[in-house]
Amino acid sequence: MNRRRGLNHAETMATSLSDCGVGWVFGLPGGEISAFIEACRRADMRVVLTGHENSAALIAQVMGQITGTPAVCFATLGPGATNLATGMANAFLDRAPLLAVTAQIPHSSYASLTHQRIAVEKMFAPITKRSTVIGDRDSCELVRECISLAIEPRPGPVMLVLPSDVANQRCPCSDGKIEPSKKRSQVQHEDSLLRLRDRIAHSERPLFLIGLGTPMVAASAVRTLVETLQAPFLVTPKVKGILPEDHPLFLGVASGMAMDRDILETIRMADLIVGVGFDPVEADKTWFTETECVAIDSVSMAEGDYHPLEAIGNMVSLAGDLAGFIEKPCPWPDGLLEERRQVLHRVPRTSGGSVSPLGLIQGLRSTFPRNGIVTCDVGSHKLLMGQFWRSYEPGTFFMSNGLSGMGFGIPAAIAAQLVYPERAVMSVVGDGGMLMMAHDLVLIRELQLPIIIVVLADNSLSLIRISQERRGYPPCAVDFCGPRFDTLADAFGIRGEKATTIAEAQLAVERALEHQTSLLLEVPVDLQEYYELV
Repeated sequence: MNRRRGLNHAETMATSLSDCGVGWVFGLPGGEISAFIEACRRADMRVVLTGHENSAALIAQVMGQITGTPAVCFATLGPGATNLATGMANAFLDRAPLLAVTAQIPHSSYASLTHQRIAVEKMFAPITKRSTVIGDRDSCELVRECISLAIEPRPGPVMLVLPSDVANQRCPCSDGKIEPSKKRSQVQHEDSLLRLRDRIAHSERPLFLIGLGTPMVAASAVRTLVETLQAPFLVTPKVKGILPEDHPLFLGVASGMAMDRDILETIRMADLIVGVGFDPVEADKTWFTETECVAIDSVSMAEGDYHPLEAIGNMVSLAGDLAGFIEKPCPWPDGLLEERRQVLHRVPRTSGGSVSPLGLIQGLRSTFPRNGIVTCDVGSHKLLMGQFWRSYEPGTFFMSNGLSGMGFGIPAAIAAQLVYPERAVMSVVGDGGMLMMAHDLVLIRELQLPIIIVVLADNSLSLIRISQERRGYPPCAVDFCGPRFDTLADAFGIRGEKATTIAEAQLAVERALEHQTSLLLEVPVDLQEYYELV
């Protein structure tokens, strides 16, 4: 007999989530979502209070990216649901698996009760793979379908809306045993691979572009493909570390990061771009429509003016088989390859005042463990981190890039530390992003997470400031009077320090790593360097 008979919808959803391997649930409670929260607690999932619904969605998103199993974020109705929007949009454009559950006013009162009434399922439809209301069918089947949908390529968020009266109503249950949902089969097309091989064979300067559609499990096969062809490669920010960035064929990070003009020049020197999981969602310009491209991927990325010759299927198999089809290498001339390598080398700016952001990033990299996990927020520092922070292993670098949502860095670090409690985790953020997500310090202290947060403080939204000035406008609504972040950290019960030199910053990080303690480190930086690099 099905053990879910007699359960209500909230209990059925929670039991099904637990059976699918979901162990964490993040969010802010409200009366209307209480039945679901209690059901999750009874199903032995860890229910965690966050300071804002956006943080809940971002933590759950990154946890899903790391583990491959969607974590859950929840919110109450009305403002709770609307607060999830940025995090859900971020998961949608960063192609991350996520399941959200939000409350809704009672179904029996929906037609008459306008207080806090928002058609949540319609609001989230454009930024989710599916957005639907619970109640008309077996919630067990629906949850399993949604978990599978969130995982399958390209991964993304799914929204379930739970009316407060429906939550406690008995759930209709299918007869017989409910089989786990199976992932959609991936069909490999050998003829497409052979066409790709032939086009590559006719090129003189092929260039690999490895993007977010490349799963971590494909790293070895992709490395074999690159080294078989002996062609150089670029990566996009979301997949930094998929191949080690000290590899002799590495030519930088595309696109939209620091030195973007130089990277675009590298791209234009190629006569063929070989996309490996490349997703145009990471490109802030349309150069990919102007360059001949071929691609291997798990799903087609053809849209608008972008129509590469594609082979679609399992990425591990595609990369391995394409490497086997290649008959001879196609390296770039040594002089040209070395010239493009040298583009990546930049000397930090020296000044008598604040710290060089580039110098700080290089100093932190030399101090931080090779396999440590770093997360990055959005702002000028993101462009430098994306280009100059060297990543050597898959899954060791996280940033928001499809949506590029400010506030990503600290929630991402929380997710990484929860999944890997034994690994070093550091978040590099700007002072604006730190102010936006200071509430997350409560959770870091409560869970005793040894996360290192480095705040690059320049008292400005410097990326926007630079953009305004380049358009001929005076800076407006971008500068602010920031707090003493080291003192702020102390108020939250977290060790706070301030470093005025790179050496001081390195020493503070080394101490935190040695003692495995959390640290909020404020470093005043020279925003003038950003003008030269972003």
